[in-house]
Amino acid sequence: MFDADVVIGELAQVPAGAELAAALARVDRALLNGFELVELAKAASRQVAHYQAELLVTARETAYCPPGDEASPPERTDRPDEYAAEEIRFALTLTRRAADTLLGTAYQLVERIPAALEALRSGRIDLAKARVLDDETAALPPHIARRIVDLALPAAGGLTTGQLRARLRTLVITADPEAAALRQREALTRRRVEHGLDPDGNATLAGYHLPPDRAATAAARIDALARAAKRAGDARSMDELRADLYLDILNGDHIPDSPTPGGGGVELVVPLSTLMGLSEQPGEINGWGPVVAEIARKVADGQRDGSWRFSVTDGGGVLTAHGSMRRRPPARDAAFVKARDKTCRAPGCRTPAHRADLDHTRAWEDGGPTTPANLGVLCRHCHGYKHSRGVSLVQPRPGTFVWRTRLGHTYTTGGDG
Repeated sequence: MFDADVVIGELAQVPAGAELAAALARVDRALLNGFELVELAKAASRQVAHYQAELLVTARETAYCPPGDEASPPERTDRPDEYAAEEIRFALTLTRRAADTLLGTAYQLVERIPAALEALRSGRIDLAKARVLDDETAALPPHIARRIVDLALPAAGGLTTGQLRARLRTLVITADPEAAALRQREALTRRRVEHGLDPDGNATLAGYHLPPDRAATAAARIDALARAAKRAGDARSMDELRADLYLDILNGDHIPDSPTPGGGGVELVVPLSTLMGLSEQPGEINGWGPVVAEIARKVADGQRDGSWRFSVTDGGGVLTAHGSMRRRPPARDAAFVKARDKTCRAPGCRTPAHRADLDHTRAWEDGGPTTPANLGVLCRHCHGYKHSRGVSLVQPRPGTFVWRTRLGHTYTTGGDG
């Protein structure tokens, strides 16, 4: 058996495949501490990704095999068999949909975006992220899809699927703003409302392919009404309040005429050139994600006379201005920090700033100043985690946060969402 210290210290440098499989097989978890177990989990995850890539490649290749049996020669055809997915479905005991999805992903990664397949095979990304790369570039011509994937891959391994999806949407819109706007308008023609019973006997009522500007405004109004009710002493949870208000509005039941001051606006992050109509760079509706320039301008114009917050960035995404058109604006520093951070600053958390706490990185009671350089956005859950035993958080530069977990791992988050 390998010495545990040597193996764990070297696992990150062992390439996924046979060599890593052999190393993993010789590790005794009982000899590892918490820090080392996390390193082992990371290595095992890379190896799983490698096997997932091998499964996809193998599944695709079966589609090009002519009919035969165990004695058949290793021949291949020029075209995949029409019912190739059935072979995989029967062998792996999958549903028809699952088999079609597996083989479809295999075709796309091997034939359309091979760089994503190689990143999966090497363990730099997992299968969920590979599928996001496929989904978000599916509408693009192959040569543009490959270029977008190449741009996204260097950072993909350090992003959650939600963060990766948002980054890809920005890249896709930037690559061809006119085509992205056309796809958005075409998808809008498929807008619909669906309803049905849930397994627990309750119901789902949801809209799909809605205009982003109107949907974001509607959601912000419901959220503001729910917060107003909560401040007034309503005992229901925020989720319960939002759901009940949603039905109240649709059914025409009595609701307050308007949210109380301090809520109901949509927070928009947008390049100044886009706002002025000088470019078609994408904007971002905070908490929703990237939107085409046309939608960003609609959001800004629709709130011209209302209560709203704005963030203006330069072409590189650096915050240049933030403001509020409320009658009673929040403190200047608090507004700036929320605009700078946009979401909770814990690794992978995407809770919007307007639903999160404003935290003193260095505690106020320990002498931490109430300045942007010592303030950061943390959601309620991650705020609690920050104060748990063994966890530390520092802000070496305004907007850059360095976490140390209870098991000794270090993660850095920046101001890019």
